[in-house]
Amino acid sequence: MTLSQEAHPLPAFRAFSLLVASLLPAGANDTAFGGSAASPYPVHTREIRMVSEDITIRSAAFGAWLYTCDFVFENLSEDPVAILMGMPFFRMSEGEEDFIASHPADEQAVPAGKPMVWNFTATVDGRSVPVTEGKPTVKDLSGTLYRTAYTWPIRFDGRAPRSVRHVYKPGRVPGPKRRNHAIRRVRNTYKLGSTDSLGSTFLDYILKTGALWHDGRIGRSRLRVILDWPSWVLPKKTPGGLFAIKPAGYKVTGVGGKIVIEWDLRNFAPKEDLAVAFRSREYFIRDHAEKMKDADPRKLRNLPYAAHGYPFKDRGLRDYFATLLYPSGNTAFKESDFSKNSRALIAGVKRLEAKDNR
Repeated sequence: MTLSQEAHPLPAFRAFSLLVASLLPAGANDTAFGGSAASPYPVHTREIRMVSEDITIRSAAFGAWLYTCDFVFENLSEDPVAILMGMPFFRMSEGEEDFIASHPADEQAVPAGKPMVWNFTATVDGRSVPVTEGKPTVKDLSGTLYRTAYTWPIRFDGRAPRSVRHVYKPGRVPGPKRRNHAIRRVRNTYKLGSTDSLGSTFLDYILKTGALWHDGRIGRSRLRVILDWPSWVLPKKTPGGLFAIKPAGYKVTGVGGKIVIEWDLRNFAPKEDLAVAFRSREYFIRDHAEKMKDADPRKLRNLPYAAHGYPFKDRGLRDYFATLLYPSGNTAFKESDFSKNSRALIAGVKRLEAKDNR
């Protein structure tokens, strides 16, 4: 989320709202900042409300995630408000205390000390605004270390008093319709590298910093994660909670091997951050093949099919695999897509089934 300052920083209200991951180089909500653009610090603002946020995080080529973040903010006071908005990020490692992550293969490596983000842009009411890179003076926000931020100034007009009632209908004023600058629309776009570890890839977006605007609630929060990497699957929640999807209130759909996770939250008071963990398809097959070795051979034989998004007609198989992973509905699947290990697994189970049927 964006941040604001009393006269505020990052895309959000006049208060300071940051969105970052606790472990990963995640994107963050706009936030309000105090201090200067070169040395900002997050602040809370009561005058500016986050009317809505619309966040789309989409997988892209070369191991990258593309973020498109649209925010609507409103000045609730009758007086003009000038703030410094901004969005915080991790920076490339300079030592053990910094987070180390990969960079997209189509981008240049980030020098030590620079933000781990590419192609960052900010617009206000559709117009591009210059951004300044600064180092937040407050390190700990929502349990996360923020080492750098992009900030830009933004001004809100005062909201017109609503107590006056007009008993006449004014004529149309010639010329273009005047924009209400008590309401500002902010868009941020940027690219982050993927964060992979031991067969899993993790995606975070900090939502909790949205509570730094006005009364701590977001009028409407629409969040969207779109995975279009066919070699990854979305497992169901495991006992250890590693693959739990957060926050609650999401729905998952899968078409053509693509996985889409969506939230549509009203009057949202963020208490936790967005978090999703995807699993490598081959690791997923290996994990569950070991667990299923004493189970129904037919289910074990169909495990690679399920992991490739095969739409089972058999209800028993469909219901069983629905407990293990979210389907991706890949009707274009071909058996030639199987890896060497998956083909060996299927052949081995078939041999055992033939032996048992003698």
